[in-house]
Amino acid sequence: MGEREMEIDWSSFHVLAKTSHLVHEGLLSLSPRAQTRPTELPQIFWNKILEMHGLGVMFVLEKRLCATDLKRRNGWLSIPRGQIRANFLTSGEIQALDNREDITVSLIEPCLEVRHGLQLKKWNNKSNHFSYVLTKEWTAVTPPSAGNRLRKGGLVRLWSFRANGDLCFCLVNVEAPPSAIENMANHE
Repeated sequence: MGEREMEIDWSSFHVLAKTSHLVHEGLLSLSPRAQTRPTELPQIFWNKILEMHGLGVMFVLEKRLCATDLKRRNGWLSIPRGQIRANFLTSGEIQALDNREDITVSLIEPCLEVRHGLQLKKWNNKSNHFSYVLTKEWTAVTPPSAGNRLRKGGLVRLWSFRANGDLCFCLVNVEAPPSAIENMANHE
């Protein structure tokens, strides 16, 4: 190289170091199907997950919200099986859902509020395909007054994690400006 010094791009190193630490701590799964990218989960959501003593964070899916996800009378968020990128359920949870039992879950909303009492269900359709859905308290997450800025066609990412062994989710509104999310966090 001679007298010139080689420039090093440290940003990749920091991402790799953070990823390695999160995998070691059990906060991130790097299974081939998960295809997680930890830099996409904003730090304020990581902080909230850690505050809840969350472990095993997995990227579940990215989707555009459709009208049925936001209609109050429907009251559900669909989690289409074909879009799921990680095996986020335990074998016991899969069996319970197959037996038409609901699983009570908590959700970190885009505004960083934690909503308890949602239900995860499995819905089968006529062509032997199924989707998971979040129901019950979902209608409290969607209205404009909730501060989550969810809209038809809006891009969201859903992450799963475990808190005290219980299944939890984190919903990130990708299209909400980060400054708006940070401002919401600072007003808590």
